[in-house]
Amino acid sequence: MSFTVINTFTLLDPAGAEEFEARFLSHVEWMRAQPGFVAHQAVRSTERPEVYVNLGWWERPEDFQKVLAGATFQEHAEEFHKIVAVEADPSMGIARFDGAPGQPGDVLFVDSFTVEGDSADAFVKAFHAHAGAAAALDGFVAADLAKSLFARPGGFTALTRWRDAESALAATALPEYAALAALAEVRTTPAAHVAGNRAEFAPAGA
Repeated sequence: MSFTVINTFTLLDPAGAEEFEARFLSHVEWMRAQPGFVAHQAVRSTERPEVYVNLGWWERPEDFQKVLAGATFQEHAEEFHKIVAVEADPSMGIARFDGAPGQPGDVLFVDSFTVEGDSADAFVKAFHAHAGAAAALDGFVAADLAKSLFARPGGFTALTRWRDAESALAATALPEYAALAALAEVRTTPAAHVAGNRAEFAPAGA
């Protein structure tokens, strides 16, 4: 599966959203042209609008590390740190489910899971079971699961996309979701699309 970079950006000044988004969109346009870059999805929390999350998918960790070490990336990072606090969570993608093509108006959720002890394998199996059941529901668009490599021991991040909130709510009523939730602590972030589209691997400019 693909190397996944998960960055959480928190505005230092809640009034700085317009400046951050302009800088971010310029940065990600440059990132899309880098070797090894596959796709990304940036979202903004609807409950905490000062918080943004971006998931970036790369072919190999080495591709991202090469970009990370470059002067252009360092210049961009220096500018970002003036307006946002950044939490990085390098991860490995371990599951992907596709449903209907993404459309404007879809709703997104970022789920942060923490699994204790030796339950990681059971959690991954439970996620597969739940995502498979959810994919059969009307309104399912896509789901990704990534495992934190070192920043969050026992940590997993899921990004799901739906036609509407009602469809997402229906998925949490499935028995497979109860089995999943029994294995991990979960923090759910309802979010709005900002840029990118993992489901369709959008080209630059989308």
